[in-house]
Amino acid sequence: MRAVNLIPADSRGGSSSRGPSTGMQIPVYVLLGFLACALALVTIYVLTNNSISARTAKLNNLKNEVTQEQAAVSRLGEFTKFAQLAQTRISTVNSIAAARFDWHAALSDLSKVVPSNVTLQTVIGTVVPEANSGGSGSGGTGTVRSAITAPAFEIGGCTRSQDDVAKFMSQLRLINGVTRVTISDSQMSNSTSSSTSAGSGGQGCGINAPSFDLVVFFQPVANAGPTGVTSVAGATPATTSGTTTTTASTTTPGGTP
Repeated sequence: MRAVNLIPADSRGGSSSRGPSTGMQIPVYVLLGFLACALALVTIYVLTNNSISARTAKLNNLKNEVTQEQAAVSRLGEFTKFAQLAQTRISTVNSIAAARFDWHAALSDLSKVVPSNVTLQTVIGTVVPEANSGGSGSGGTGTVRSAITAPAFEIGGCTRSQDDVAKFMSQLRLINGVTRVTISDSQMSNSTSSSTSAGSGGQGCGINAPSFDLVVFFQPVANAGPTGVTSVAGATPATTSGTTTTTASTTTPGGTP
């Protein structure tokens, strides 16, 4: 005899339990994948937020350091101005020193080359032809002196012969810095004025001794003008002594004119 299942097909437990369990497995995998993606997004968000926070904190620290350094620079600003002022003054002093002429050394060298048979009556030094020496001049050297714009000695004196005048000119070329020695005049004197004009203690040149006027030119000086230095670096024009005048009666070797 054949067995017959009298339970309705929709009420049978075996088939109904297997059908629904197989159909619910697909949504579970989808849910797990969604949860995994959500976890990854949350992790990325947290890490990014932490990185932004750390960099923001670092930026704030740098801003604070910049503010502190700017405050320190403001406090040290006066020292910077002082250093700049000191550098400017150093440049000014160097420019003035470069524009000065060493009269002391020139006169010292002159005293070393004047022979014993030469008597200097006037020695006038000027840095430029237009400079006012305050002296009476040394005779007819005006035209010769104005030929070169450079420091020069205008020397007036006498010696025993014209040959001695030429020798004296050669000696003058031994002075440091001399570029040219020019004779303006050399005349024989017919009186004893050359011997008496030397003053007390002088040797004199004797009767009929030639009187000469010479100009000794030195190397030009930068920024030299009639009243002194015309311009210097980093400062307004300053004035230094531009002339020197020395009057002497007699010169001996090693002496000062």
